[in-house]
Amino acid sequence: MKPADFPSHDPVLSLRGVSKRFGSLWANRDISLDIRAGEVLAVVGENGAGKSTLMNLLYGRLQPDSGEIHVHGRRVRFSHPRQALAAGIGMVHQELQIFPQLTVLENIVAGSTQSRSPWVRHRERAMEIGSLCSNFGFDLPLEGTAGELPFARRQEIEILRALYRDARILILDEPTSLLAPPEVEKLFRFLGSLRTQGRTILLISHRLSEVFALADRIGILRRGRLIGTYPVEEVSREEIAGRMIADSSIREPKADVPSADRFPLESEERDTGIPLLRLQNLHTPSWSRDAGIRELSLEVYPGEILGVGGVVGNGQRSLAAAVAGIGPISRGRLFLEGVEFTRSSIAERLEMGIRRLSANPPEETFAPHRSLWENLLLGFQRRPAHRKGGLLRKAEILRWTIERLEEYEAVYSNPRKPLSTLSGGNRQKAALAHAFAGTPRLLILEQPGRGLDVHSQERLHRRIRAMSSRGVSFLFFSYDLDELLSVSHRIAVLYRGRLAGIVSRRDASLQLLSRWMFGLPTSDGEDLRSREGPLQ
Repeated sequence: MKPADFPSHDPVLSLRGVSKRFGSLWANRDISLDIRAGEVLAVVGENGAGKSTLMNLLYGRLQPDSGEIHVHGRRVRFSHPRQALAAGIGMVHQELQIFPQLTVLENIVAGSTQSRSPWVRHRERAMEIGSLCSNFGFDLPLEGTAGELPFARRQEIEILRALYRDARILILDEPTSLLAPPEVEKLFRFLGSLRTQGRTILLISHRLSEVFALADRIGILRRGRLIGTYPVEEVSREEIAGRMIADSSIREPKADVPSADRFPLESEERDTGIPLLRLQNLHTPSWSRDAGIRELSLEVYPGEILGVGGVVGNGQRSLAAAVAGIGPISRGRLFLEGVEFTRSSIAERLEMGIRRLSANPPEETFAPHRSLWENLLLGFQRRPAHRKGGLLRKAEILRWTIERLEEYEAVYSNPRKPLSTLSGGNRQKAALAHAFAGTPRLLILEQPGRGLDVHSQERLHRRIRAMSSRGVSFLFFSYDLDELLSVSHRIAVLYRGRLAGIVSRRDASLQLLSRWMFGLPTSDGEDLRSREGPLQ
C-alpha cells in the first residue's frame, strides 16, 4: 500500500521547524516533515547531512535547539530515550546497543518497566518474548549470551527490544550495512509485515536499491536541511543521487585519486611473478562467531584487488583476522613476497605494511569516547615524527590528524572531540584514514563502504584503484556482489570455511558467485555441500 492509498488522517509524527546546532555547525536546520501511519519513509543524504542527528532528536538522545515535535498531534519534548519509547518510538542504531555479557532475554527487557516489576517473573517474560519471536519469525536463543551471536541476530535483539515496548514508530539507522543478501531479504520481509500492521518505519540507508525496494517516500537531507520528500514512483535513483549533493559540494577527485576509468581492470595482468601474499593450506579455528578456515591456499599479486565474498559467517572474518595477526592459526603458512610471517606479531606485520580495516571499527579498533587524534594515532604513536624525547608531539599529531581527516573528506568540528561525536559515515571515513595512513603494501578491508553515501563510496573505489595502480594489494571483503564485481580484479568466494571458487572479473557473473555462496552445484556438477565436513 502506497501513501496515496492511506486513509486521510493526521500524521503520526510531525516536525515543525526543528533545528540542532553543534557550535557553529548546523546539523539540522528548520526541518518540517509529516509522517503517516503505515508508511516507510527513507531518509537519505551525504555523510554528515544530519540524518542520524535528526533520528536521535526523535528518539530523545538529543534535544532540538528550536522547533517542535508532535506525536499523534501532541507536542512532545523528550529528554531521554525512555520517554520516546513510552510514546511509541523505538530505534535500532547503526552501532548496536547490546550488552554482550547478558542473555538475549536480559537484553530485550533491560530498562523496561516490566523488568523492574516484582510481579513479572522470568518465565512469564520468556513466554511473552518467545511469542513475539514466533509472531515475527525470529529464532533467538533467549537464554544464550548476546555477545556470542552474529551481527544479524544481535540486530534482531534491538528490534525485539522496541517491539516488546510496543513501538509503533520504528527508526532504523543503516540496518543492512553488515548484512548479507539473504539476511537483507529476511529483514525486508519482516519490515513489510510491520508495515501491514500499520507501524511506521523511518529508514536511513545509503543503498538506493534497497531504498527503492522498500520505501514509499524518500526524504533528502543536504547540509542539515530537508530539501524535499519524493514518492518513489516519481523519481529515479539517478535523480535522488543527484539531489543529495549541492552543485557547490561536488568535488573533483584529488590529484592522487584519478578517475577509475583510467584503470580498466580487465586489461591489467596481475597473475605473474612472485605473489605479494601467499596462503599455503591455511587452517584456523572459529573466530568471533565466524566459521574457521580449512585447506585454504591462494595468492594475491602486487597491485591486485582480490575480492572475497560469501554469506556472513563462512570464514571471511577468520581469514581477515589470520592475515592481520589478530586471529589464531591452527596450521598452514603465510608468506609476504616469499618471506614467511605466519607467527609474526601484529606490530611486525604493521612494519611490513600489512593493515586492516575491521568490519566494525568503533567496536573492534577504536575507542569511541576518546578524541579523534588519539584514535587516529593508534599504531602510529612510535613514529619519530610523533615523538620527541619520549613525549608525544601534540601539535604535529594534531596537524597530521587534520590532514588525514581532510584527505578523506570527513566532517568534524574539532580533532580534540571524541570520535563518538561523528556521524556513522564520518566515523567510517576516519577509520579509512587510519587504515590507509603511511605506506601500506597490503590492505585488508572488511566492508569498507559501510555507512558511506553513494558519492563517498565512489571516491573510495577510485582511491583503491589508484593505489592498486601503484602496486598496493588488497583483500577486499564485501557482502555486496555488485561491489565485488565493480572493484575487484579477481573474486574468491568462501563457503563453510573453504574456497568455493575463484574467478577473474571478466569471467564472473552474479549467478556463478551466488551458486558458490550457497554451495550449489556449478556447471562441472560439483556440489560443495557434499564435502563440507564438520565445522571446526
